[in-house]
Amino acid sequence: MRILKTLFVAAFALLTFFVLAPVAQAQAQFPAYLHALSDLRTARAYLQMPVKPAAQDACKQAVKEISKAIDEIAKAASDEGKNPQVTPPPQSKGNQSWPIHSAIRLLKEAQTDIEHGRDIPGNKGLRQRSLDHIAKAIVDLTPFL
Repeated sequence: MRILKTLFVAAFALLTFFVLAPVAQAQAQFPAYLHALSDLRTARAYLQMPVKPAAQDACKQAVKEISKAIDEIAKAASDEGKNPQVTPPPQSKGNQSWPIHSAIRLLKEAQTDIEHGRDIPGNKGLRQRSLDHIAKAIVDLTPFL
């Protein structure tokens, strides 16, 4: 009887582990900051495509702001124990014919993700600085929509 009880407890513990382990792993791999990094990198790539001559300076300035935001968010992701080089795919597909529109949509999605990310005290405002950089990039690009 005692052996059956021990086997039952062991089986229950093993079952619990297999049920809960994938959930914890999925949450650890795809936090908000990693989604934001993916969106920011894709937005930056869209803005590095050829655009109208009138929009080139604005795109260059927006790329600088996005790069600053990426640096801030990569630090925040690292502080959370995540690898900022391993990110999920971007959340929305863009259109190469409309690189500025696609970039702005991705920037707004990154803003939303960052707002839902944790801001630990040790980050010293990384989250807010990254949101400020993204907002500046959007302002730079808005006249060319």
